Amino acid sequence: MGWLRDRLTPRRRAGGALVSLVLVAGLAGTAGAGVLVETEEDRFTGQVMDNYATLLTDAVEDQVTRYRDTMSDMSYAIGAQSNLTQDDFARITAGLDAARLTGAGSISFVVPAAPAEIAAVQRRWRAQGATDLTLRPDPDQPKHAFLIFEKAFDDRDDMRGVDLAVSTEIVTALHTAQRSGGLAISPPLRLVRDRELPADKQQISVTLATPVYSGLGSAAPDEFIGWMVMGLRGQDFLAQTFLDHGQGAVHVSLADPARDGATLAEVTPGTRDDEHPLERVTALTAGQRQWQLTIWPTSRLAAATDRGVSGLTAAAGVALSVLLAAMTAVLTGSRNRALERVERATAELRLDIRRREQVETQLRESEEQLRHLAFHDPLTGIANRMLFLDRLAHTLATHARKQRIFAVLFIDLDGFKEINDRRGHDAGDTVLRVTADRLRHGLRATDTVARFGGDEFAIILEDLASAADARPTAQRVIDVLCEPIDVGGVPARVSASVGIAVSSPGAGAADILRDADTAMYAAKTAGKNRYAEAGVTPG
Repeated sequence: MGWLRDRLTPRRRAGGALVSLVLVAGLAGTAGAGVLVETEEDRFTGQVMDNYATLLTDAVEDQVTRYRDTMSDMSYAIGAQSNLTQDDFARITAGLDAARLTGAGSISFVVPAAPAEIAAVQRRWRAQGATDLTLRPDPDQPKHAFLIFEKAFDDRDDMRGVDLAVSTEIVTALHTAQRSGGLAISPPLRLVRDRELPADKQQISVTLATPVYSGLGSAAPDEFIGWMVMGLRGQDFLAQTFLDHGQGAVHVSLADPARDGATLAEVTPGTRDDEHPLERVTALTAGQRQWQLTIWPTSRLAAATDRGVSGLTAAAGVALSVLLAAMTAVLTGSRNRALERVERATAELRLDIRRREQVETQLRESEEQLRHLAFHDPLTGIANRMLFLDRLAHTLATHARKQRIFAVLFIDLDGFKEINDRRGHDAGDTVLRVTADRLRHGLRATDTVARFGGDEFAIILEDLASAADARPTAQRVIDVLCEPIDVGGVPARVSASVGIAVSSPGAGAADILRDADTAMYAAKTAGKNRYAEAGVTPG
């Protein structure tokens, strides 16, 4: 039996060696596969974190852009008013609410004032409808910024008359907005309107400011008159955005690094996973201020990205074949989950694009409405002085090229003041609306009728064959405005004094308007209810 033993011993040794080789190969394969899986997990989880960082950064920038566009629209509409009143401000901001402007405490119109100007500023804005306005200057400030008109989105006290110069952060934003001509965001602060709240109820907030210029769209140079100001509570402003785009899988913090890292908004869903270095830090610019967005993974994200599979694979992989099968399943499952996450992220991106397109459509509609308000009289709906002057300049240019003439009719209502004084402003408004309708319906489509202000109207008659062609239209205006106007069941009567000025070579817009105005006063002097031509003494 010794020979058999001698023959088996090498085979056993060879078998043991083979088993050892397979075991070593299996263990080596398992170890290599574990390293590969862990590397792939780290790479994939890093990609997921990068995607979240991009999505959240874009979401913050989109939010700021939407608020910037709203503030710019409001500033343009306010600046387009020739004589801003409290009613104008209420009308312009009527479409804004807390649902549209998440986190906003209020939107306000703020004006600058030196200490010597405070009394005059108060008188002026009281005359513009803020009858109970009382300015409350901070005696320690060399210059002031008073809140004049306000639309609040919460139940806090009325802030009108407050001196915002009490806050150095707000002053910083106001100066930056005025200097740059665009949106500026303040350093983090506690809103002035929140300072009466308990300390634990006060959020870290920011103030948005855009400059307001008068004379927009006119030939006169733009003049700085104040700011549109909006206070935003940081947590209310961005927390829901962070939750929606972060899908509860990441911790998110938005901070202002220039203010000792003051946190503007933060969401902390789940338990933060600090085991692996997956923190992502992104710098972004908002309203000329640098913010820092930081995100960390949560245990939910770690579970979703299969972190720890490498350890399970190493423990279970005792043979090379089992290891390969497990690796195939792990890689296939990870790839499928990666594709599912990409599809979900793509769907979220498409949804965000659709929402952004809807917002852009709404903004375009708002822009059209604001543009119409800027160039049309809000009471009568016809062109205002700004649009009339623009069309007059265009008419001058086109008729000069064609060597054609046109006429300007300047109309003043006789007896309107008595109706307005005796029967009230509502009756006066009815008379002005009916007058505008009658003037508009009696003209050609190419002609322009505008309300110049008060009870004064103006008409451009284009493409006249001769100066005499303006007379029939002037007489029709006089005839149609003599007809009684029904005001609450009681007729009201006005008449019209009309001045006619015909274009001539070398005459500018100011010359024609002056001549038409002079002729109108000549018609009034001659007895009213008639027309007079520039350079012709009325009979």
